[in-house]
Amino acid sequence: MSAPNNAWSSPAWTYREIRTASRRLLMLSLAVNPFQTLFVLLALAVKFAAAATLDGLTFEQESSLPFWVLEGLRSKASNVTACAALNPFYQRADFDGDGRADYSVIVCEKLSGKRGIGFVHAKGPTVIVLGAGAESPGSGSDDYSWMDAWQVFERGRVSQGMTEEQPPTLRGDALLIEKTSSASAILWWDGDRYQWYQQGD
Repeated sequence: MSAPNNAWSSPAWTYREIRTASRRLLMLSLAVNPFQTLFVLLALAVKFAAAATLDGLTFEQESSLPFWVLEGLRSKASNVTACAALNPFYQRADFDGDGRADYSVIVCEKLSGKRGIGFVHAKGPTVIVLGAGAESPGSGSDDYSWMDAWQVFERGRVSQGMTEEQPPTLRGDALLIEKTSSASAILWWDGDRYQWYQQGD
């Protein structure tokens, strides 16, 4: 018994056929209402450009992170998105001291645009967001937009900071976050949560 002769039984379109049909549709739209078509195309271009630069990462930037890091942020911190607000936009180190590489990524809250840091531990993976609209230890507030530099603080001795608080004993690597020429602090994992130690002021 032969298959019914309808569109559903037709072979799949090739890339060349799809590209040709798309071009013809665009030319038809331009001929019918060129101004409206150009306006829609411009609006889409602006939207996609903003999404790539402000509300997320470009394809090339996403390709720099392991899949489990991106998937961890998307599934366990859906209110934020990774963003390239700082260069580099991520750090790789053993933050929880278990011998495996973890990641910290600059994130932005989707609704407010507030910045923060998303820690993604290899174990789990576990995702902890500081800032970006969420509660943060120490003086970090819920927005890290003030931060203009950061680097990995390798596990070791922490020098006395600007306060009388005793320096922490690090379980793993930490993050040194800074407002250059102004203030700095160390974010470190105590085995249960991230803590803030004021380093400079």
